[in-house]
Amino acid sequence: MRRIDPRDVEPYRTLDGSLVRELVHPRRGSHVRNLSVALAEVEPGARTRPHRHDFDEVYVILEGSPVVNVGDARHETRPWDVVEIPAGTLHNIENPGPTTARVLCVCSPPYTHRGTHLRR
Repeated sequence: MRRIDPRDVEPYRTLDGSLVRELVHPRRGSHVRNLSVALAEVEPGARTRPHRHDFDEVYVILEGSPVVNVGDARHETRPWDVVEIPAGTLHNIENPGPTTARVLCVCSPPYTHRGTHLRR
């Protein structure tokens, strides 16, 4: 078992524009090999770029009330909501709220930039 404090993980910007702290990923020395877990932050008034992945993704809304667009569906969310995003489905996050939205992102197989495709 490894204990991970998200505050100790250096954030980076993903291709979609969100600020991410990669908590569990094989390239970070995780013993878990078939999925990744990241904490994403989207600032008030911001949105991520529409994109799709070659892998499945699940969002767990931790803080804020972001709008999650998945395919043609628009989901207004609140903390503890779970949004499933099948591989190949266009999606993005909008944060119309006054506070930072924090979303736990689980990907299987693990997230890669190579497996992420921005809408042009």
